[in-house]
Amino acid sequence: MHEDEEMRLTRSKQLEDEHRVRSCTGIILLLAAFACLCISASASTMEEDADHWIKEGYKQMWKGSFSQANESFEKALQIYDQAIATRPGDINATLNATNKKILLLVKLGRFDEAISTLDSTIKSYPENLKAWKIKGFSLINIAEKSIAESSEAENGTVGSNTTELDGIYDQSLQAFQRALDLDPDDAEAWRGRALAYSGLKDHDEALKASDKAVEIDPGYGQAWLDRGILLLEMGRTEEALFALDRALSIQPDNLDALSIKAEALTVLGRYQEAEAAFYQAMDMDSERYETGDSEVDWLL
Repeated sequence: MHEDEEMRLTRSKQLEDEHRVRSCTGIILLLAAFACLCISASASTMEEDADHWIKEGYKQMWKGSFSQANESFEKALQIYDQAIATRPGDINATLNATNKKILLLVKLGRFDEAISTLDSTIKSYPENLKAWKIKGFSLINIAEKSIAESSEAENGTVGSNTTELDGIYDQSLQAFQRALDLDPDDAEAWRGRALAYSGLKDHDEALKASDKAVEIDPGYGQAWLDRGILLLEMGRTEEALFALDRALSIQPDNLDALSIKAEALTVLGRYQEAEAAFYQAMDMDSERYETGDSEVDWLL
C-alpha cells in the first residue's frame, strides 16, 4: 500500500509539472503573439504618423511656410528610418518603409540621398524581387522629377541633359531586367520595363512590355493607364481611349486616367465628352486638395 501511495504521489507531481509546463508554454505563445500584434500595430502607427507629417508639410508649403514644411518632411523621414531600423527581420515591411522614404526624398529633389538609399537596399537584398522593382521605379521617378524641374527652370522647355536622363532610364531598365530574371511573370516589372523604354523614346519596345504587363495581369489598372498614355503619344488615340477606359473600369477614382481620357477625347473631336471628363477630374482633384490627400496618394 505504501508503494502504491508513493507511486500516486509521484504521478500527481508529474502531472502538476506537465500542467505547469503547458501553462508556461501557453503564456509564452500568448506573449509572442501579443508582441507580434504590438509590432504590427506599431508599424501601422508609424506609417500613419509619417503620412500625417507629409500632409502637414504640404499644407505648410501651400501657406508659404517652407521652413516649417521642411521640418514636417524631416519628421516623416525620421519615422521611416525608425521603421526600417526596428523591423530588420520583416523584409517586406522594411522594403515598404524604404520605398516610401525614397519616394519622399525624390519628391523633395534630394536625389543623391535617394540613390544612396537605393544602393544600400540592393546591397542588403541582392536577390529580392521587390528591391529591384523599387530601384527601377525610383530611378524613373528621379528622371521624371528632373525633367519637371528642368522644364520649370527653362519656362516650359525641357532642358535636362538628355544623355544623363538616358543613363538613368538605362539603369532603370537594367533593374527591371534583373527583377524579370528573378520572376519572368511579374506584371509590375513588365510595366516598369515599359516605362523605362518610354523614357528612352523606344515606343515599340515599350508597347511590347506593356502588352506583357496587361496579359499577365488584366486587372492591373496602372498598367492600362500607362498603356493609354503611351498609345496617345504614338498617335493611336482610339486604342489609347480603350486602354484608359479599362483603367477607369478598374480604378474609377483614378484622376490621372480621367484627365488623360479628357485629352484623348479632345484629340478625337468629342468635345462634350472631353468637357464632362475634364470637369469630373477637376471636381475629384478639388476634393482631394481639400482633404490634404492630393500630395500623399503617391506614397500610399
